[in-house]
Amino acid sequence: MKQIYRTDQGVHAIHNSAHIDVGNKYDAIYNPETALKYVNRYLINCGHNIRVLEVIPVKDTFHVRQCANSRTYLYRVLRAKNNNDHKIPIMEMDYCLHLKSDTFDPERIKRAIQLFMGTKDFRTFSAKTISNKPINYVRSLYSLTFEKGSPLMPFDPLSENFEFWQFKCSSKSFVYKQVRRIVATLIALGTGKITEKDITVMLQVPGHQNFLPILQSVPATGLYLLNVGYNQEYLDEHIIKYKISDDGIVIPLNETEV
Repeated sequence: MKQIYRTDQGVHAIHNSAHIDVGNKYDAIYNPETALKYVNRYLINCGHNIRVLEVIPVKDTFHVRQCANSRTYLYRVLRAKNNNDHKIPIMEMDYCLHLKSDTFDPERIKRAIQLFMGTKDFRTFSAKTISNKPINYVRSLYSLTFEKGSPLMPFDPLSENFEFWQFKCSSKSFVYKQVRRIVATLIALGTGKITEKDITVMLQVPGHQNFLPILQSVPATGLYLLNVGYNQEYLDEHIIKYKISDDGIVIPLNETEV
């Protein structure tokens, strides 16, 4: 069985986590260092833009979703300093939102961020999903910030023609497209398309149909899963302690040997 934090198509993941159940006829634990080497070699040979940073043997009762206690997303935006200049740096084309607006007001966005903070029903900011299980749309944001960002390639002379901004959002979990819809709403506010009252109504009267028709989710390509926080106590309870023998065999340790 494999369990992994899935992101939408087009979203970038700088950091992610997963657990995989792997069996063999000896019912033995694979050497984590050896597994790490061969898995990464396979990913490189297949041309995947994925690298495994660490392999940890865990008990059968471990579940990656129960181990995570926070997720942090980043959304990148660039805007031309001269509104007639739209020669986007090639490195940025699929990695941020190109904002074209003559009425962009960053301070208005920063002031409105507080409207989203606290425990709220984010049904309005969730796209509809097909699920047999009831969905809890109530979420609590740990943080939501909007600040100056930086280019992916600062030495590209075209980067000097743009200003870079970034949203950073953290919570225990998010509903489907919540971050992208929050960003879209705040950008619409900052460009004068909607008002703070519009946002207040969408939050106070939650419903999929109440997301204003003038709004559209920002593209997935500007979104990054920046970090997954762990419940260290839960992880420590489920890690299998081991030692490596001289011939490279993984030997699990019992409680008295740890």
